[in-house]
Amino acid sequence: MKTTYYFSHDFNARTDNKIKLLLKEKGWTGYGLFWAIVEDLYNNANALPLDYESIAFDLRTQDTGIIESIINDYDLFKNDGKFFWSES
Repeated sequence: MKTTYYFSHDFNARTDNKIKLLLKEKGWTGYGLFWAIVEDLYNNANALPLDYESIAFDLRTQDTGIIESIINDYDLFKNDGKFFWSES
């Protein structure tokens, strides 16, 4: 029985200009948190509540600001004020 699933991850994702800016400003920590958020979205039908504190807690970071910034400042996700998702 398969208990894990796969989603495509472009081998050159870090060369995207949005990701380059994320790396420049947040470093590898931000990049790792970005991919953890993407994994969580995949596990939740590609939508999560805009609850930065809960996401930060789940990802074991005390820096709620970095979570909020990754979600809102790099045009990597879309949101409707209540939920956010990835269009790619």
